[in-house]
Amino acid sequence: MSTCESTRRDEEYNLSLHVGALFIVLGVSAGACVVPVTALRVPRVRIPLKVHFGFRHFGTGVLIATAFVHLLPTAFVSLTNPCLPPFFNEDYPALAGAIALAAVFLITIAEMAFSPVRPLRSVQTATESQELDALSHTSRPGRRKSHSGMSDEITSALSIPQFGQTRTGRSHGVMKTIDAPSTPDSARRHSTDSPLTTIEETGLGQQRKKLLTQCVLLECGILFHSIFIGLALAVAVGGEQIILLIAIVFHQTFEGLALGSRIAAVDWNPNAIQPWLMAVAYGCTTPLGQAIGIATRNLYDPGSATGLLVVGTFNAFSAGLLAYTSLVDLLNEDFLSDHSWKTLRGTKRIVAMSLVIFGAFCMSLIGAWA
Repeated sequence: MSTCESTRRDEEYNLSLHVGALFIVLGVSAGACVVPVTALRVPRVRIPLKVHFGFRHFGTGVLIATAFVHLLPTAFVSLTNPCLPPFFNEDYPALAGAIALAAVFLITIAEMAFSPVRPLRSVQTATESQELDALSHTSRPGRRKSHSGMSDEITSALSIPQFGQTRTGRSHGVMKTIDAPSTPDSARRHSTDSPLTTIEETGLGQQRKKLLTQCVLLECGILFHSIFIGLALAVAVGGEQIILLIAIVFHQTFEGLALGSRIAAVDWNPNAIQPWLMAVAYGCTTPLGQAIGIATRNLYDPGSATGLLVVGTFNAFSAGLLAYTSLVDLLNEDFLSDHSWKTLRGTKRIVAMSLVIFGAFCMSLIGAWA
């Protein structure tokens, strides 16, 4: 078995600088993640909706670049290091890619098993069918009916719910319904119990759970590698520490804004503390890694065989998790879903995609140092 030489340098360890760096990273990380959440949940803090739009799409690019430029290459470098046994660098140098692929499959299976968003079953009682028929007959004369007896607008509302954001960050359903003036008083009185209302409420609940699932997956992928970012900074010395600190500050800022904008998009209850806890968890993870690194600076060696295997494995798994979530749950939903083609059009779509590319470029640039 090959042995790895220590990567510790003989330069003096500046403890005060490392402690200061811990608080700098803590403030930057927590602040960047909390800003989008605060802006949408605290009425006194007013940030233009265009800024939230920018955070959202810029952050998508940041997360994609984090997976493909930061984590996956680092995993390959760690797991193919020449000091590791031949299995890693000669027999199967593609191990990092296999671990990332395994993470993608595991997340896919988990989403299939536990995803709250499933097709609505069109099971109706006779009473529900009669109510729908009554509603369709009250629509304006001459309106074309669908095969089920419902007007085109009602059919559209049943099949394509659309969701937006209010100033307070609460999601609201925008659904087409029949015109109020043509609806009898009896129909209005029962509208809150109608199948349309039930389906709309179900769609809103499913959308909220879907956004929450995305946030949890993103946070898990980010937190896994944040610990090792902190460890790497904690054991760096001299000029390397300064360069790495600057790069990590930008890294944490971009990543925090990306995660915070997704957390803020969830339809949280007004008094919910979960969004704040998620933001604080992100803010504290990298500093926690720094604290562990400072405390074990004479024991932990990132260049040791154990260090390389642990860092490489976790980075590869995080890369797979972030790659899946950022591409399938974020990029695909924002630009390729049916809903996106109805809400993101023309110049707005071009600007959004440009922001994604710009976010990926910025995070890729930082990848040269961190």
